Amino acid sequence: MSKTRFFEAKLALITGGSSGIGLELAKQLVSSGSSVILLARDQTKLTEARNMLTSSRLLPGQIVETISVDVTDATALKSALDQTVTSFGVPHFLFNCAGVALPGYVEELDLDVFKWTMDIDYHGTVNTTKLLLPYLLQRGSGHIVNFSSLAGVLGVFGYSAYSSAKFAVRGFSDVIRAELKPKGIKVSIVYPPDTDTPQLAYENQFKPFETRELAKSDKPISPSLVASQTLKGVERGTYAIIPGADAKLTYFLGTRLGNWIYPIMDLMLANIVKKKAKLGK
Repeated sequence: MSKTRFFEAKLALITGGSSGIGLELAKQLVSSGSSVILLARDQTKLTEARNMLTSSRLLPGQIVETISVDVTDATALKSALDQTVTSFGVPHFLFNCAGVALPGYVEELDLDVFKWTMDIDYHGTVNTTKLLLPYLLQRGSGHIVNFSSLAGVLGVFGYSAYSSAKFAVRGFSDVIRAELKPKGIKVSIVYPPDTDTPQLAYENQFKPFETRELAKSDKPISPSLVASQTLKGVERGTYAIIPGADAKLTYFLGTRLGNWIYPIMDLMLANIVKKKAKLGK
């Protein structure tokens, strides 16, 4: 939670705000005096989140509202966002947290998994950004915070659909950062490592053996840490926000070593393949 008054009396819109990192961001923002609007599909989860957040408001004027809409449905999303702006004003911050992942061997994943993942993780980010952007440009200020992943820095074995979508988020964010900066709009991108959320618990059911082995040395970090470091980065105006010390090392290796990183990854995987053969997997 920010110890300054940077977020006080500001309005934040959070997609994927009913659980995981999005909900934790909402908690910390409300505790910092910010108003929040949670956007997600599940109205039951949204209602539960709103009831919890309402009790932790600091200021009498703080807003805690919800929008039940699918970020992949551009028509419904536009209507919901237009109504939100009319009712509550233009958000100061947009946190694009909505995302899904379903790991598996590339040859075993259905094509529908690739489309589903890209639709939510990438197109959902683009849709929300594009539809809110005219309001931000008209005002001449705002901060867009897109969530990629370390899997959007280095392709992770077993995550062909997810990594592809998160690399796309990275490319989109790089471009709009440059385009929108002269117009008063800030952009940040967050690269969380494995985070202890319901989404990760869901993914763990489907991870290939190699993926589980690669992840053994990395303990998932808490959504609270991801949220707090994200908000610190936003307050500082940081573009690339990497929560956690291990994640920072991975980001450095992935962005600075170039082609040298791939022999290292291949060696790690070769040892896991040998272990798999010995176990008869």
